Amino acid sequence: MVLKSESTGVEKKFYELCSKLCAELNLEIYDLDYLKGSHTLRVFIMDPATKTAVIEDCSRLDRALTPFIEEEEWMPSELTLEVSSPGMFRHLSSVKHFEMSIDQDIQFSVMARLVSEKFPGLPKSLQGERKIIGKLKSVDSEGICVIANDFELNLKYEEIKKANLEPALDLE
Repeated sequence: MVLKSESTGVEKKFYELCSKLCAELNLEIYDLDYLKGSHTLRVFIMDPATKTAVIEDCSRLDRALTPFIEEEEWMPSELTLEVSSPGMFRHLSSVKHFEMSIDQDIQFSVMARLVSEKFPGLPKSLQGERKIIGKLKSVDSEGICVIANDFELNLKYEEIKKANLEPALDLE
């Protein structure tokens, strides 16, 4: 992972099981979160062709997981399962997520405010900002390039606190 730590323990087991079941259902796992305190497993899935999921896809994975939840020893005794699509404003936490979002608008927060000392030529409109919206232009293993206010901003992943898609909504 890039903006999120690697899965370990029970969360890793959930990820491996869900990935296997998704592959059998011709789906992909987009992301997974296990909230230990509430025993909530959130699985975000998508159809590789459409990059989203419909309710029937979510139901199929839910039904496929049920026997494992009831029979596997390592499963928490109380588990709340939530299966959904990644959504329109999907979070971006891996290189693959960013790659799938090239040429789209994203919103992201940076660890430290933007300053012209670090980004020469930084427009005044971006100086001091921590939350930015821009078009994702490129992605590599080290970071991303975003065009924000006509300025090319190159950031390493460790400089980004969180990121998500920011789709344009036509409200007419």
